[in-house]
Amino acid sequence: MTKQTHSSGGFLIALITLNVFITKYLIHYSISYGLLSIVIFFYASHIGSLFPDIDMKSSFISKRHPFISKIFGKRCRHRGFTHSLLAMLILYVIFKLIIIISNDNIIIISMCYGFFIGYASHLILDLLTKEGIELLYPFKANLNVFFIKTNSNGEKYFNRFLKFIISLYILYNIYLIANNVFHLDILNYLNLNNFGK
Repeated sequence: MTKQTHSSGGFLIALITLNVFITKYLIHYSISYGLLSIVIFFYASHIGSLFPDIDMKSSFISKRHPFISKIFGKRCRHRGFTHSLLAMLILYVIFKLIIIISNDNIIIISMCYGFFIGYASHLILDLLTKEGIELLYPFKANLNVFFIKTNSNGEKYFNRFLKFIISLYILYNIYLIANNVFHLDILNYLNLNNFGK
């Protein structure tokens, strides 16, 4: 998948998990601190959604971080280690240790959690491609569950579909935040129950 589709996927997974993140981590913080954490969470998810392609010299993330790209580019083939469950497990352990060392700092939690779910979204989306990924690395078998060709019209339509789902989730989250945080029942306010009478 292209950078644009991975960005959409990272944003969508951040939206899907946003309410869990707020409920689990941000419920006891002020609104301003909570908003800062949410912005960091979304930004980290965006970076995480692009990061597995650090093993490909021509990728957006590799051009932004050439030193890291050289390390992974020399040792890993594209869609190999960085696209595997093993890489996810190592990331999980590293992030868990960082969170423990930071004494559960909410900014660190926001960065780690956001990056991790963005990273997961990348693997999920690349599983949908014709090329597949080495999900079970070090076993060299490319796995896929669908046949979308990277940078094809099919991928462009799929990206549009992701953006449509994102729009629905944004509306849903606005409704939840208005209802749960500000105690506003938007549906009642708009009087949608009596629409058309």
